[in-house]
Amino acid sequence: MQDEILERLPFSSVKEMDLSIFTWLKSEYIEVDEGVSIKVYIIPSKDATSKTNVVVIPGLCSHFYGWIDLDHELSKLFNVYHLESREKTSAIHKTRKVDYSMVTLANDLQKVVKYYGFEENGFYLFGDSFGAEIVSHYIELGNPPPKGLILISPERSFHFSKWMKILFSIAPSFLYYPFLPFLKFVLKNFRTDMKKDSGTYYLNKRNLETGKPRRMKKCSMSLFSYKSKIDYTKLNLPTYIIAASTDKMHSYQQSVDISKELLNVVFEDIVYYHLTHSRKASKRIIDFILKLEKEKKN
Repeated sequence: MQDEILERLPFSSVKEMDLSIFTWLKSEYIEVDEGVSIKVYIIPSKDATSKTNVVVIPGLCSHFYGWIDLDHELSKLFNVYHLESREKTSAIHKTRKVDYSMVTLANDLQKVVKYYGFEENGFYLFGDSFGAEIVSHYIELGNPPPKGLILISPERSFHFSKWMKILFSIAPSFLYYPFLPFLKFVLKNFRTDMKKDSGTYYLNKRNLETGKPRRMKKCSMSLFSYKSKIDYTKLNLPTYIIAASTDKMHSYQQSVDISKELLNVVFEDIVYYHLTHSRKASKRIIDFILKLEKEKKN
């Protein structure tokens, strides 16, 4: 029964549910900055002997429900740590002045890596979109490197339409909710193929409905003119990139270009973005990690 709920949950309209029904799921808060604590969901591996840790950093304002099924699948073999970055609804802010710069977000990741002592047994970093940039920035800053990377739709810049930039820049946060029906209309009719890729709509719709407007605005504005300066030719780590060629929310070409710069990469076009959150993706990620683990033992 739980398995069926998990498979349906990411691509449904569910916004609230009692997560205590998943007895294997734990969570805790880690203070990463003065007045800022982020939530970490922990799923210990079903294999009690597993020492392989996978750290998941999802995309901007991405809701945990969109990832819980994939995380659970990964936990069949690995210990999964899902980081809710500081712009997420779950984060605790005891101050109104919160920094959303990429350096700060990468430093948050570094503190989590240090807190759990991942360096001892090694770990893998798995970042989606905004999270993929946090992961790459973390490495470029000279922090303890992972054994491998999984990047979903990595980009050098983030796409915001002109009207969205204007809206976020001049409109107060409280106007977000009156505009929300319009945002969902645009998402459904102009940014999603509802016949072939409706799952992506429900993933993004949940993110829009559950995010905190003030945090979304401040974090988004910090990304309006952001352009990554990461030199991917120097990220000499085994990397698995998944992108979706029909995705209208991310630049598929940027993912392709980044993959061409990496020295040790496997690139896959999974066609539809919602599949990056699916069991299909989790199985391929598992295969990628198992192959690396086998190579390291040999």
